[in-house]
Amino acid sequence: MIDEGYIYSIPGKGNYVLEKSNDKYLISLKTEQLLKKPYQRVELLGSEIIKPTIDLVYHLRVAPNARVVYVRWVLLFEEKPIAYDIQYIPYFPGITVWNDNFEYTSFSEILSQKNKLFQMQGRMNVTAMNCEKEVAEILKIPEETPVMQITQKILDDNEPMGFRQLFIKREWCCVRGTSYQE
Repeated sequence: MIDEGYIYSIPGKGNYVLEKSNDKYLISLKTEQLLKKPYQRVELLGSEIIKPTIDLVYHLRVAPNARVVYVRWVLLFEEKPIAYDIQYIPYFPGITVWNDNFEYTSFSEILSQKNKLFQMQGRMNVTAMNCEKEVAEILKIPEETPVMQITQKILDDNEPMGFRQLFIKREWCCVRGTSYQE
């Protein structure tokens, strides 16, 4: 019963029955599923290998002197920016993290190409925030305008394989979930 998740144990206190939760949702981490309408075009703003910031050392669990692949994209609808996508992937010599045409691909698809042998899992955080200067400039909106920030971490066996920040104009963001029961 413990292995099946129905009972949990607290050392020194005893065994307890786990309260059943029917409030579980599956939410897609694909960009297309987070937008109200499909984007029409994507533009690569830049890609480079960088030294990680303190935040990246924390999120990716890399050494401060490690290298990280840093890729930035803007998603457009009718030639107007609707989303800004920043992706960080730890760099390892000999591993290509982008395809030959360097096309915009789902973040999890990029990482699954890199690591086909293991089961990956994603963790996502959705936050409404006032955008900072860089994001405002890319999205062509006034600084401090509210946007949806979606941060995503892809993990393999609880080890980070990539970190992403996706900023979506508030009128374009739509988080959908599908409920399921165990």
